[in-house]
Amino acid sequence: MATEISDCPAGSAQGSHAAHFYRSDDELVAAVAQRVSVALEAGGAGMIVATAAHRAAIEKRLEGRGLDLTEMAREGRWAALNAEAVLAEFIIEGWPDGRRFASVIAGLLDGLRTAGEGKAGAEGPPIAVYGEMVAVLWEEGKTEAAIRLEELWNELAKTRRFHLSCGWPLRFFACDADGAGIQRICSEHNRIIPSQGYDDMSEGEHRGSAVVWQLKAKALEEELHRGEKTQQMLQLREADLWEFLENAVVGMHWLAADGTIVWANRAQLEMLGYEAGQYVGHAFAEFVEDGAIVEKMLERLRGGETLHGCELQLRGNDGSLHWVRIDGNPWMREGEFQHARCFAVDITEKKQGEAAQMKLGAIVESSDAAIVSKDLKGIVTSWNAAAERILGYTAEEMIGRPITTVIPPELQKDEVEILRKIQAGERIEHFETVRVTKGGELIDVSLTISPVRDAQGKVVGAAKILRDVTVQKKLEAALRTTERLASVGRLAATVAHEINNPLEAVINLIYLARQDPQLPESARVCLSAADEELKRVSHLARQTLGFYRDTSLPGWIAVPEAIDEMLAIYARRVRYKQIALRKRMEPGLRLHALEGAFKQIVSNLISNAIDASPNDGALEIRAWESRHPITGAPGIHVVVADQGAGIAEPIRQKIFTPFFTTKKDVGTGLGLWIVKSLLLKVGGSIRCRSRVAAPEKGKYESGTAMMMFLPNEREEAAMEQAA
Repeated sequence: MATEISDCPAGSAQGSHAAHFYRSDDELVAAVAQRVSVALEAGGAGMIVATAAHRAAIEKRLEGRGLDLTEMAREGRWAALNAEAVLAEFIIEGWPDGRRFASVIAGLLDGLRTAGEGKAGAEGPPIAVYGEMVAVLWEEGKTEAAIRLEELWNELAKTRRFHLSCGWPLRFFACDADGAGIQRICSEHNRIIPSQGYDDMSEGEHRGSAVVWQLKAKALEEELHRGEKTQQMLQLREADLWEFLENAVVGMHWLAADGTIVWANRAQLEMLGYEAGQYVGHAFAEFVEDGAIVEKMLERLRGGETLHGCELQLRGNDGSLHWVRIDGNPWMREGEFQHARCFAVDITEKKQGEAAQMKLGAIVESSDAAIVSKDLKGIVTSWNAAAERILGYTAEEMIGRPITTVIPPELQKDEVEILRKIQAGERIEHFETVRVTKGGELIDVSLTISPVRDAQGKVVGAAKILRDVTVQKKLEAALRTTERLASVGRLAATVAHEINNPLEAVINLIYLARQDPQLPESARVCLSAADEELKRVSHLARQTLGFYRDTSLPGWIAVPEAIDEMLAIYARRVRYKQIALRKRMEPGLRLHALEGAFKQIVSNLISNAIDASPNDGALEIRAWESRHPITGAPGIHVVVADQGAGIAEPIRQKIFTPFFTTKKDVGTGLGLWIVKSLLLKVGGSIRCRSRVAAPEKGKYESGTAMMMFLPNEREEAAMEQAA
């Protein structure tokens, strides 16, 4: 048991106020638990206001004595409070406020007393209180505030009966100058509990200032003990440090001022394959591929500079070269350089990977194919130069954006399926689809998409190779068209050959019929018209057989008369649809050309216009002498216009393409192509203008006009050439 000493009477006889000086936490916890348990077992109450660690330890001790602290807390006989939190309730600007202290602490004590009255004797329930609030203030350097708090406890003891002990660790009083502080603390207590065991709550005898020397002696003993332990700890730490340095996984070596290696750890030696004697004691420059780097390193280190990320190649014992990254700093003593401490990390694999990555990057950047990578959410992560060239977006514009930026809206559902396959680890090869450029142009592409995996083999993204096959597609389409045209040409030549003989027979029969003197004039006119058409058909047959290499010579054509002849052929269809004909042709307009070719062109345009015209519509034909709008060459313009439904822009771009037709049942798709071919053959041209009426517009608000230009010679020049 510890001896309790009252150096001076303080407070009231109703209770006690003790200063408990302790050396170790275990000693304190045992003593406080003993004192509080006495009060609780007597039916009284207990309260501790301490740090979290001390609260937990004291409660564990009390519960070990069989006390049900949960039940006692429910009864109001037990309270364990946080010292810092309670202090915050009455400390104002670092100083304890007396009124707040009385309100907070008196309230707590009154609650404990009330709860214990039913379980105690006539003198009332004993209340044991342990507090560390003064120690918290003292450790924060607020010594005067701590003494003032002790005074407030004494003032409260005049109106409340409790037994208080305040914890004071001996480490606070290790210096000679601490004696005055101990004296002041003792003066505020009627009990002094030195660092021994714990006493009961009875009064002890006063020992005056001797307590100070007892505490000082104990503090000195503790300090000496701590010094010994510190020395042992330093020795252990030094041994641990050397063991750590020697067996560290990172290579380390020390360099003298002249570059000599004075020490190297195991990792450094194993990295290069040397024994200690082959490495330590040698100049570091002997092992460096570029020795000039070493002198620059040493110059910086001797100047007190720290090195970061210095990369160089070290030669191993087997002659191999190792890329290493050196980090180092100088050890200076009184401003003098002693040695440099260097850490070396082998980055050979990293360097090889960087070289491979650079080579791969160069290949990717120089590739003619667009190479793009994306994550599993479809966000672009890389974009090479070919992708910029083909799709129009720069890498800065696309990286971080979704790949759907270049996918037409109607095809974006394909991206969902692509990502699903990539996540499953599948590869997609030669997938032909369409992409949209930055300028809005649709291009045909072929895609090869592969999953990208991380070091663990997990799919983390996709690499995509994109090739623009638009030109290839056009060439393939042109080849197919050429093959079809060749087939049609062969078939047409065969048909022309087969019909040529019966055609000649029909022409002869018409000639004989026209010689009949009794033939009516009306029949004679019809036979004449039939003879002219059969001659044109015969001419077409000869053209087909000759692959359009007509050997006949061009002549002068009366344009209005030739057009009227073509209109006469289609007169029945015009009357059937009740189409109004509007002709505006310059009188006497002549054209120097092949008559059969000209009539074939006009015939095709009139036939198409009649097909497009609505019932009760109008068909307009205009012809006039003009000049080419660009070259200024002389020629004529012929326009055939209808009031049909019009041709939409996407279709207008295709109407002169062979085999393209909107007449699904009767069209061959060759009429306008033949017209354009014949015109180009003689240096002419053809344009299409069309208007598609809105639904709310009238019947005749739409229509199409075919405008062709045919070059022409001046009549005088043609006559001179003929002469």
